[in-house]
Amino acid sequence: MFTAKDIMTTHLVTVNVDDTIDHAITLMVKHRISGLPVLDREGRPVGVVSEFDLLELICEGHTEQDMVSHYMSPELFGVAEEDSWVTVADAFRTKRVRRLPVLRDGNLVGIVTRHDLMHAVRDARRRIRQDLAQQG
Repeated sequence: MFTAKDIMTTHLVTVNVDDTIDHAITLMVKHRISGLPVLDREGRPVGVVSEFDLLELICEGHTEQDMVSHYMSPELFGVAEEDSWVTVADAFRTKRVRRLPVLRDGNLVGIVTRHDLMHAVRDARRRIRQDLAQQG
């Protein structure tokens, strides 16, 4: 069975609750990502800040020097490393999020995006078709 661990990204780009929005925006643009896990002072995940969250900054006229903690989504929907792809897909579908932190004992160990999941499913389906064709 395929698990979240099989497809998660372990090169993580994160921000801290006390970082400025300017710093978060800089990281998003630099790494071409649409959201970042937010860590507390002990390094534990406490939320996510996304492009969608930052629309408030634009609409309300706030400054980029405001802290990430003011804009992040504090609800952290995560999955465990051992969760199946079906569980991951269901979390994306029901929570309507673009990324899911992958957690081990409450610590952030990876992240899975919807794109990561679609890529993995496509590759797995291709391998299955190739194996069936070879068995002939």
